[in-house]
Amino acid sequence: MVGSQNPAKVRPVQEVFGQLQPPAVVMGQNVPSGVPDQPLGEEETRRGAVNRAWAAVKLAEAEQSADAWGVGLEGGVRIDADGNGWLFGMVAVAHTGRLETVRTAEMRLPPPVLARVQGGEELGSVMDALLGTVDVKRGVGSVGVLTAGLTDRADVWRLGLALALASFLTAELYGFDQQIRVPSML
Repeated sequence: MVGSQNPAKVRPVQEVFGQLQPPAVVMGQNVPSGVPDQPLGEEETRRGAVNRAWAAVKLAEAEQSADAWGVGLEGGVRIDADGNGWLFGMVAVAHTGRLETVRTAEMRLPPPVLARVQGGEELGSVMDALLGTVDVKRGVGSVGVLTAGLTDRADVWRLGLALALASFLTAELYGFDQQIRVPSML
């Protein structure tokens, strides 16, 4: 289960688990992140992803008894010592009481965008206002717009999820007792 119904988050999770086990069924469910709509800083963004993953796995466990997985994806902005703003994401995967988190790649935000985010606006809304788009965050995302389509939001989530799954897929190398079987339903 993905802790969101945003297609730009659900689709990459479907693609990753579909590649691992083609009959996998991945569903999205809106769950609270427990953080502001636009998290600032790595810790707040991580907390949002973790909250989403735990809430999603609990919902999945209520629907099925075995192989329940929860995935939380949270986009955030961090501000460095020079005042630059950086867009990044956190991916959290919860399964059988275990949690793995991974930080994604990041890219610098344009100064006018950062100023509005620092003023309390959500990045997706800022981009829509500047570009005249609607719900860019449910599509290519700011990443897709700012890279002129060279990559998009789903690409970032796909890579982050693959990295977060490493300790589940090769558990013996990480010191866990057994390798976790890839789920047939999320």
